[in-house]
Amino acid sequence: MSADEPHELIRELLNKPNTAEAFSWLDEATDESDRTLGELESNERSIDLISEAYKCGAVKVYAVEIDTYPDGHQNTGKLVVELPADSSARAGVFEWCGKQAIASGYDPEVDVGQSHLFVMLD
Repeated sequence: MSADEPHELIRELLNKPNTAEAFSWLDEATDESDRTLGELESNERSIDLISEAYKCGAVKVYAVEIDTYPDGHQNTGKLVVELPADSSARAGVFEWCGKQAIASGYDPEVDVGQSHLFVMLD
């Protein structure tokens, strides 16, 4: 496997049925089915978080392993971020992902040419 191919875990996550592009998924929230990321208390805060990732240069952000609860609420604390090829944009995305990692008690990833990053939010 080359560095620009998704790692096996990421490939598996992206192929699961409970995976969606994060903005699209969050945008489909309703009063009966709120959608949030990690420990964020609202859909709006979740959308803001994904907006930050895209502003930093993420090509695409996927919400993965989305859980649906009996009351209709959906949540995930797991994201897969597709990285840009441009080195300055990559640096911005790595910085954003690193902040999320540190906030959740994890070490930030190092750029070794990978195409995607896995981000834990909780």
